[in-house]
Amino acid sequence: MVNREQQDELVRKMEDIFSTYGPEQPGVIIGELSSLGFVRVGGNPAAISMENKNMEIFVIIGTDENGSVVSHEIVRFDQIRK
Repeated sequence: MVNREQQDELVRKMEDIFSTYGPEQPGVIIGELSSLGFVRVGGNPAAISMENKNMEIFVIIGTDENGSVVSHEIVRFDQIRK
Protein backbone atom coordinates (compact mmCIF):
# COMPACT_ATOMS: atom_id res chain seq x y z
CA MET A 1 0.00 0.00 0.00
CA VAL A 2 1.35 3.39 -0.99
CA ASN A 3 1.65 6.17 1.56
CA ARG A 4 -0.93 8.73 0.41
CA GLU A 5 1.09 11.70 1.72
CA GLN A 6 4.16 10.61 -0.25
CA GLN A 7 1.99 10.09 -3.30
CA ASP A 8 0.49 13.58 -2.91
CA GLU A 9 3.99 15.06 -2.60
CA LEU A 10 5.08 13.32 -5.80
CA VAL A 11 2.02 14.66 -7.64
CA ARG A 12 2.94 18.19 -6.45
CA LYS A 13 6.49 17.72 -7.75
CA MET A 14 5.12 16.54 -11.07
CA GLU A 15 2.83 19.55 -11.39
CA ASP A 16 5.82 21.79 -10.60
CA ILE A 17 7.76 20.16 -13.43
CA PHE A 18 4.94 20.75 -15.91
CA SER A 19 4.56 24.38 -14.82
CA THR A 20 8.31 25.08 -14.73
CA TYR A 21 9.24 23.82 -18.18
CA GLY A 22 7.58 25.07 -21.31
CA PRO A 23 5.64 22.93 -23.73
CA GLU A 24 8.57 23.03 -26.16
CA GLN A 25 10.74 21.09 -23.67
CA PRO A 26 9.24 17.58 -23.62
CA GLY A 27 12.68 15.97 -23.33
CA VAL A 28 13.44 17.94 -20.17
CA ILE A 29 10.04 17.10 -18.71
CA ILE A 30 10.50 13.39 -19.45
CA GLY A 31 14.00 13.53 -17.96
CA GLU A 32 12.72 15.16 -14.78
CA LEU A 33 9.96 12.57 -14.46
CA SER A 34 12.52 9.81 -15.03
CA SER A 35 14.61 11.21 -12.17
CA LEU A 36 11.52 10.79 -9.97
CA GLY A 37 11.30 7.09 -10.83
CA PHE A 38 8.99 7.21 -13.85
CA VAL A 39 9.56 4.89 -16.79
CA ARG A 40 8.04 5.11 -20.21
CA VAL A 41 5.46 2.39 -20.74
CA GLY A 42 4.02 3.39 -24.05
CA GLY A 43 3.51 6.16 -26.43
CA ASN A 44 2.61 7.14 -29.88
CA PRO A 45 3.01 10.37 -31.85
CA ALA A 46 0.20 12.01 -29.85
CA ALA A 47 0.86 10.77 -26.30
CA ILE A 48 3.64 9.56 -24.03
CA SER A 49 2.72 7.24 -21.15
CA MET A 50 4.91 6.87 -18.06
CA GLU A 51 4.42 5.22 -14.70
CA ASN A 52 6.00 4.97 -11.31
CA LYS A 53 5.00 1.52 -10.03
CA ASN A 54 6.40 2.06 -6.55
CA MET A 55 4.28 5.18 -6.02
CA GLU A 56 1.38 3.84 -8.11
CA ILE A 57 1.10 6.88 -10.38
CA PHE A 58 0.56 6.97 -14.14
CA VAL A 59 0.93 10.04 -16.37
CA ILE A 60 -0.15 10.61 -19.95
CA ILE A 61 1.58 13.48 -21.75
CA GLY A 62 -0.23 14.73 -24.84
CA THR A 63 1.92 16.13 -27.63
CA ASP A 64 1.23 17.93 -30.88
CA GLU A 65 2.67 17.23 -34.33
CA ASN A 66 5.85 19.15 -33.39
CA GLY A 67 6.38 17.11 -30.23
CA SER A 68 5.43 19.98 -27.89
CA VAL A 69 3.51 19.17 -24.73
CA VAL A 70 -0.13 20.21 -25.04
CA SER A 71 -1.61 18.41 -22.05
CA HIS A 72 -0.93 16.02 -19.22
CA GLU A 73 -3.05 13.84 -16.99
CA ILE A 74 -1.83 12.36 -13.73
CA VAL A 75 -3.74 9.29 -12.55
CA ARG A 76 -3.27 7.24 -9.40
CA PHE A 77 -3.49 3.48 -9.85
CA ASP A 78 -6.46 3.28 -7.47
CA GLN A 79 -8.35 5.65 -9.79
CA ILE A 80 -7.67 3.33 -12.73
CA ARG A 81 -9.06 0.31 -10.87
CA LYS A 82 -12.43 1.99 -10.26
